[in-house]
Amino acid sequence: MKKLSRLILRNINGDNISICNGCPSHIMYGPGPEYGGTCENYFALPDYCRSKNCVGVSIYCFGDQK
Repeated sequence: MKKLSRLILRNINGDNISICNGCPSHIMYGPGPEYGGTCENYFALPDYCRSKNCVGVSIYCFGDQK
């Protein structure tokens, strides 16, 4: 195998673009009016959107944060 330079790697368009297709990656989820979606909306997303880090979520959606 040949080692690729950073310049070449920067120009490769792989599957990463398509793994988030269908996920609302422009919405940030969390409690409060400053977020576009609620924590409940986040947990209702398909598993592939959450597991591939396709959407942003506040830490306050996990556990009892006070």
